[in-house]
Amino acid sequence: MVIEKYGVVLKRLTQDKIEMVRVWRNSPSISQFMEYRETITPEMQREWFKKINNDKNFYFIINYDSKEIGLINLKDVDYINKVAECGIFIYEKDFLNSTISIRSTLTICDYAFEYLKLDSIITHVLSDNKNAITYNKFFGSILEPNQEMVYNQRYVRKREDYYKRREKILKMLNLTDKS
Repeated sequence: MVIEKYGVVLKRLTQDKIEMVRVWRNSPSISQFMEYRETITPEMQREWFKKINNDKNFYFIINYDSKEIGLINLKDVDYINKVAECGIFIYEKDFLNSTISIRSTLTICDYAFEYLKLDSIITHVLSDNKNAITYNKFFGSILEPNQEMVYNQRYVRKREDYYKRREKILKMLNLTDKS
């Protein structure tokens, strides 16, 4: 599966790419922002991939300008309650302060709300990761009740809040929803 929108290409994670993702994920520049920070072994990665390679989990390699630069996902899709969890990381340092993460998040949210017909997206963010908190609020996510003192906080992005923000974001980036 390939999703192309807003100048990025999201390619569904396949078995042949899991070692690259494992290397990225074990990198201190990425793992410092994750709740699980232990080294992931090749066997652990293979077992993880077996568990997530299904219709309730959508992991994509972010491609920009023919370069594989990061990972974005919708996981634990609950088709009955119309909710899933989303996460993203950009591994390639040259793209950290670019609009690629924004474009990728727009693409995955559009997919979640338009194609999967979800009502909300959950994101877990470590309370000391101020950049990620600001980033998620930028897309309309709000901290759920009783999460103020939790380290791995739960944010929710409702469909209607996302669409209100999306129009402003598209305008800011000079994009259209057909881009």
